[in-house]
Amino acid sequence: MNLNKNNSEKVNLDQLLGKLQKEDNNYSNLCKALKLIYWILIPLYTLMAILTYFETKEINDLIGGLLFVVSFLIFALVMGNFQKEYKNADYSLPTLSMLKKAVQRYQPFRAKSIWAFVAFFVMDAGFCMSSNFSSRAIEFQVYIIGLFFAAVAVGLIIWYFKYKPLRDNALAIIAEIEGE
Repeated sequence: MNLNKNNSEKVNLDQLLGKLQKEDNNYSNLCKALKLIYWILIPLYTLMAILTYFETKEINDLIGGLLFVVSFLIFALVMGNFQKEYKNADYSLPTLSMLKKAVQRYQPFRAKSIWAFVAFFVMDAGFCMSSNFSSRAIEFQVYIIGLFFAAVAVGLIIWYFKYKPLRDNALAIIAEIEGE
């Protein structure tokens, strides 16, 4: 099925479906690998937090380490949720419904992504609680906030070149089907 997009570019539904399936599979595998890494890090950082506490006797070190563990737990759960969503994308749905779900999956900012931001800031709080960083907390925050915005910028650049075309093509087909 070829549909016009801006009178010059053809959007092929079969090609789009193939690309969506490939990217859904890739994204699912990436989330699975990240989830596994976080589940490995959770017990390691829990042990490190406890050992650091016994070594320093600073409750802030224990709280900071446990905040790190909580952030890893949130990241692991978010990655598990994303993995399930991308792995279980249903291409047997009616075309319009399936395309609308694909558009939702490939939005740059989604409501469930807020949990990743929460995890990042919980991790930041863990760093700030640690006695190793407390003396340079302001300096550290400048670096962390810079790193945060750099990561978001890189993510948006990747989205723009890799996933936005998929989303835009799906939107074009949706518009054509709905007669807009």
